[in-house]
Amino acid sequence: MMLRAGRVVGGNKPRGAGGAERITVKVRPQVLRWVIDSSGWRDDELASKTGIGAGMIGRWRERESEISVGDIGKMSQRIKRPMSAFMLAEPPREAPVAGFWLGPDSPTGPPSRQLCTAVRLARKLQYNARELLGDAACGTPAAAAAAAAAERTDDPEQVAAGEAARMGLLDGAAGRCPAAEPNRRGRIKALYEALRDSVESRGVFVAQAGFPVREAKGLALVGEGPPVILVNSADAVGSRIFTLFHEYAHVLLAGGSLCRPAHESLEACESGSGKAIEGWCDSLASSILMPRKKFLAALGEEGCRTVDGILAALSQRFLMSRRAVLVRAIGLIEGPDRNAYLDRYRAMGPPPEPREPTGGRHVPPDAACLNRHGMRYARLVADSEEAGLITESDMGMYLGLKARHFDGLRTKIWDG
Repeated sequence: MMLRAGRVVGGNKPRGAGGAERITVKVRPQVLRWVIDSSGWRDDELASKTGIGAGMIGRWRERESEISVGDIGKMSQRIKRPMSAFMLAEPPREAPVAGFWLGPDSPTGPPSRQLCTAVRLARKLQYNARELLGDAACGTPAAAAAAAAAERTDDPEQVAAGEAARMGLLDGAAGRCPAAEPNRRGRIKALYEALRDSVESRGVFVAQAGFPVREAKGLALVGEGPPVILVNSADAVGSRIFTLFHEYAHVLLAGGSLCRPAHESLEACESGSGKAIEGWCDSLASSILMPRKKFLAALGEEGCRTVDGILAALSQRFLMSRRAVLVRAIGLIEGPDRNAYLDRYRAMGPPPEPREPTGGRHVPPDAACLNRHGMRYARLVADSEEAGLITESDMGMYLGLKARHFDGLRTKIWDG
């Protein structure tokens, strides 16, 4: 898009202070709406932070306008989008994310800016990975494609068994946890990282970003590019494990998703052929994390205890929440014994509102980059730079990392 020195359709040359000409850019209304709405900003908020009148922004939304570079710069800086985004001919075609609402008339209202930023991170990662994988002989091993590997009419238990075999999780996910971890919290954290690697081994990129847990647990992107899962880093680590495999189930079904905090529901116990997608995904996640044979055997060993005692023991064994264990038990137990677990589920009530994080210890930039983008993506970028396919400047842009932290990141990638 060409910059124009003071040209306005049907008008005179606009003047700035002292009568000097100002540079303007023609911006299409559909592009302006996409840039602002997909960033999670309302017009009145943007007007308040930039000093641009809300009425002016509203007019820009409705018709093609010549907007000064200064005003575009103010909006760009505030909403953290490049100025070039305003100059596109059309909004880009983006893979849909089911449940991601952008309009104020949506059932749940518009998403927060943090959630919009997380969605953009996932889209950017997918785009960059597609470009790098398409161009490069950078030595990254090609993993088996997971997208479109299942249909909703498939038995989720059977699909889970096949995926668990490919990931080396036939004995259950908890078996991947290092035995040296001294406490449950450390074991769950180590387990999550190991399982994240397992999912990435299936050709999926797994990223993390923080946004309000009440809005969503995570999302999956498929479509034009390698599949991307984004997990909410503001959520409890144990909950992220379930989210990881719930979103992986969406990848298997080749459907984008944005999943709200309703996992581990009874719907998973009734999600046979043709049932709701969310229930199918819950069931697959439960089946991978708590395999049927192993779970029933453990349930039999604990059968002499009370329901609460059994739930506590199985929660410790599988490193899952008691709610997740309870739902799995209801889905597998048959006959009158099932009623005791159903009664316990009803007495448990809805899950508590997730607590928003209040901060934590400082994480070095290279480690934070790896946590955010995932090992597979970071290695792809680093290998591409090592092979001379991209520059160090490109590497910094792909990873959002300054050059002085590259050595630390390379050490974690190649020696860790």
